Amino acid sequence: MKNNFKIAAAQLNISKPISSVIKDIKKYMCLAKKRKAEIICFPEESISAGPKKNKEVISKIKEYCRLYSIWCIIAANLKEKKYSYKSALIINAEGEIFGKHKKVHVLGDGPVMPGSKFNVYSTPFCKIGIAICWDVSNPVAIKKMAKKGAKIIFCPMYWCYDEWSHKKDHKKFEKKILQSLILARAYESLAYIVFCNPVYRNENRLTSYTAIAEPHKIVKEIFGKEGLIVSKVNLRRLQRIRKKSSS
Repeated sequence: MKNNFKIAAAQLNISKPISSVIKDIKKYMCLAKKRKAEIICFPEESISAGPKKNKEVISKIKEYCRLYSIWCIIAANLKEKKYSYKSALIINAEGEIFGKHKKVHVLGDGPVMPGSKFNVYSTPFCKIGIAICWDVSNPVAIKKMAKKGAKIIFCPMYWCYDEWSHKKDHKKFEKKILQSLILARAYESLAYIVFCNPVYRNENRLTSYTAIAEPHKIVKEIFGKEGLIVSKVNLRRLQRIRKKSSS
């Protein structure tokens, strides 16, 4: 386990053709590696080309992880036997699938089966957890992952606002909700939290807000455009915060 390292999140434009999305994934992985990130997170729905094509795309992403020697979290609809799940794969720097989270809270996600658990994964840099989009509505699950040792919880998302929720400036006010939510989850779990949303030009309700937070503040964020954010993780400081909180 390392005490200091970097993590990245890419606000990916998934409204492009899948061939362009693949190129962008490779581009952001390369850029994250150049900025010395150990792991990069991509949004929910990063890959949505159908079950067969999704597997082909994942094979390419595994190659990129090997090429750049970087870990990756990538989300897609994946079929297992006769059921489909909203899944997030952890791919290690050798291009191997290291872990998988199946979305538990599948609010309005169509004909997909829900997962049943929130696991914690031991990586070379620290223990991590994963929650997909509406999974973040479950603070107990997030806190349990932190209690099991997760120092970072990655949240691939596709977050839309409800029409009735704001009178005007919907995305601006929904951004405030996401800022409040990421800070609440980071503060109550005493962990780093990563929200990672996409850009999709034909979805007006999508709130393209991606951020990395530690327990007391948002350290990096991007809103309304494609891009990459990279942040340092300081596990010694996190340990001091946890120790102080338990005293």
